Amino acid sequence: MKGFAHFLAGLTTATFVVVIANMYYGNNLIANAIVQNKALIIILGGIFGILPDTIDFRFARYIQRHDYEVDMDEWNIDPKLVAETLAKAIDQAASEKREVNVMLHTIKISSDQWRQYSVQFDTENKKVICDIGPVISGFEKRPYINSYLPESKSHAEASFSADLKYDYDKVTYVDILSGPDFSFFPEEDGSVRADFIPWHRRWAHSITLGVMFAPLGFAIYGFTPLGWTAFWIIMLGFWSHILTDHFGLMGSNMFPPFTTKRVPGFKVTRSMSTLANVYTNYINVLLIIFNMNAWSPVKYFEMPWTQMLNISYSNYAEWYTVSLLNYIIYYVLPPVLISYAIVLWIRRKMGVKEMTDEQARSAEQLEELGGASV
Repeated sequence: MKGFAHFLAGLTTATFVVVIANMYYGNNLIANAIVQNKALIIILGGIFGILPDTIDFRFARYIQRHDYEVDMDEWNIDPKLVAETLAKAIDQAASEKREVNVMLHTIKISSDQWRQYSVQFDTENKKVICDIGPVISGFEKRPYINSYLPESKSHAEASFSADLKYDYDKVTYVDILSGPDFSFFPEEDGSVRADFIPWHRRWAHSITLGVMFAPLGFAIYGFTPLGWTAFWIIMLGFWSHILTDHFGLMGSNMFPPFTTKRVPGFKVTRSMSTLANVYTNYINVLLIIFNMNAWSPVKYFEMPWTQMLNISYSNYAEWYTVSLLNYIIYYVLPPVLISYAIVLWIRRKMGVKEMTDEQARSAEQLEELGGASV
């Protein structure tokens, strides 16, 4: 998801923590303290909700070490160099029993023109395939018609011997801004695991780091009820980023240093999906409004079900559970489902198609590299 979606997810998580804290401490102790402190504690959820990407894109990417860098220009295009370097790195990781990293630089022609090329890992036939594509125009990625190269100069293959495991998109497009990098790791069974942009979603996207940041709540508010609330807001806000990301493809490394591999994502959507980001933000905003009303000293709205069932606010846990269920069923899900159906109907009527697989993969990879958002 985009950065704003992660920020809102962290804020939403924080409002749920406040609800639970109110249930535990009672008498609106936490809610009143938050009002007096101008709700700064809630912002901690948003800050730590975007922190994993901030660490990766502002720090981790710059300390990544590379054994090989492939840097071509428009006058020296060689797809064989790309394919052979990657194949060599795969076999080297297997033979030397160590991690081998390769960086693929983009081919920049002018301020708004790049030469696109693609890399494919054919794990069945044990080949790396490189195809040189057209010159494209910046973020639109519009190809210039007369910029294609003949196959003799645009296609190359290189074989490798090791068994390769790669669970991301088989085809990677290298086009604008900074290029992608790959890490190849020897596995215990003799195979080699390939990771796309290995510095991303490693230790900074982990349950472990969320636990380590949580005690900052005590440093800010002391060992008080507010400090314990901040503890959970920081930790769960950080974890909300990991959960949101996990609906995509790449996944995250959950428990470093005890684990070294990413757990694959659920593959439900892509981080560049406009609908996924819009609906995620919409749901988060509605939940924030509901929770802030739930622990506010003054209630600005009441759910019909609590009045129908004659549930008193004094029985806070029951009142909140019934109210939240009522809110979601009446006000959250229907607009999302109806608007999604309308969007699909309009697209079919107007003949608007979704992005092609190539465009989707290229956009997703750009997002993961931080080109579109952090």
